[in-house]
Amino acid sequence: MIILDTIRGLSDSKFSGILGSVFACVGLDLHGTPGLLKVHQKLTKETSGTEPDEFCKVKVACSNGYSFWFSSTSGKIWARTSAGVWSLAHTTTGTGDDWCLGAMEYNGFIVWATPSRIHLIAVANADDAWASTVQDWATFTNADTSWHPMCIQDLTLWIGDGKYLASIGSTISVTPGTGFTANALDLTSGYRIKCLKKYEEDILIGTFINSYVNTAELIRWDLVSSSWNTSDPIEECGINAFMEDDNYIYVQAGLAGNWYFYNGSQLEPYKRIPGDYSAAKYGEVYPDSVGNFMNRPIFGFSNGAGNPAPQGIYTLGGYSRDYPKVMDLSWVISEATTSSIEIGAVMVAGFTLLVAWKNGDSKGVDAIDWSNKYASAYLETMMLFQDKRDVSKTLKKVACFYNSLPASTGITFSYDVNGAGYVAMTSVTNSLLNEIAADLSVGNVGSLQIKVAFTVSSNDAPTLEIPLAIEIDGLE
Repeated sequence: MIILDTIRGLSDSKFSGILGSVFACVGLDLHGTPGLLKVHQKLTKETSGTEPDEFCKVKVACSNGYSFWFSSTSGKIWARTSAGVWSLAHTTTGTGDDWCLGAMEYNGFIVWATPSRIHLIAVANADDAWASTVQDWATFTNADTSWHPMCIQDLTLWIGDGKYLASIGSTISVTPGTGFTANALDLTSGYRIKCLKKYEEDILIGTFINSYVNTAELIRWDLVSSSWNTSDPIEECGINAFMEDDNYIYVQAGLAGNWYFYNGSQLEPYKRIPGDYSAAKYGEVYPDSVGNFMNRPIFGFSNGAGNPAPQGIYTLGGYSRDYPKVMDLSWVISEATTSSIEIGAVMVAGFTLLVAWKNGDSKGVDAIDWSNKYASAYLETMMLFQDKRDVSKTLKKVACFYNSLPASTGITFSYDVNGAGYVAMTSVTNSLLNEIAADLSVGNVGSLQIKVAFTVSSNDAPTLEIPLAIEIDGLE
């Protein structure tokens, strides 16, 4: 009997991975209760009020209880109350292009950036109908058309603008340009600032050149020196996003799903989003598509082309420091697909998880639905018995053992022998052993994969103590 009693996240491929890892793990909660495998809550599109109808890649969680979501294609800005009611709060009509490339609350104001201009509104005036906005408050020098990332460090708001790092000091007011410096730090010509993150007393700057140059640098600056303090070049097509896990910083770079760990001076290869990457298949994590939900880092993976890996919200974490950090695809957006999706801004507010997404012409913002489980959760094993591939075996039994099995819920099994495709099994429930099992006799097994799918009922789903037990003859 082969027992899979602990799921240790996604394997590196169908053919290889650490002990306990699986080829697919979708919509399952690996961390909520140690020793139990559960189903995550679903994501549901928010439709109360005038919700976003354009793709939002930037958001602000405001101290007044609202959150604000900024269009990546126009000047529209939506407000969301803490109760989940949406309204179109404002439309930017300043000079030049009006789509938003960065935003943050700072020193009593919400500051947002379009390609060439900075705009602001006092938090006191920021509700579901903005009044007294100050548009064209300041002008960028480089007017980068893709990114104006922001972060606060040392009581100063820092803003990326191409190869310049701009700043706004604490003297900010409605008077245009008060406290604004267009060029607080000048990077090497050709570099563009794509993402920013405060780190200890310094700032981390993630750079990008262009889609054809496979070089990027992570720059660390102390805010006062005339040049940056350290930099670490990597052979990747841009540094895309920073993700924080308490005092640890992870960096997503390039278009092939690579994550790095930052040790304070250098980037160390850490994990990779499993997938099939090539010139025709690639994707990335957008700068504002990261968060920390229930003390676990999460990120949204977006398709660039060719769907190299499933798209949605991944978790990279563990229950506590005593458990390994593993990666899994925790949430699928409300469109119920993991292909041709872009994940925009991600926001966490207590037990609320909000995810902006784009699926072709469809756009929206999902919220975690605490009244319903995700209805299509499943796992797939790696290809088993690769070391005995030349031995003909017989599959005799597949089973799982549950801790709870609410009414109208269940588990279904399928097998794939020698890569021929999945075949459904008929299973029987033994309530004395809390076992769901399929007895069968499938011969000529060289390689084998098993799929375990969960049937849910509203907010009820099975919880498993042992997700998978396999009995097979012919291994002696």
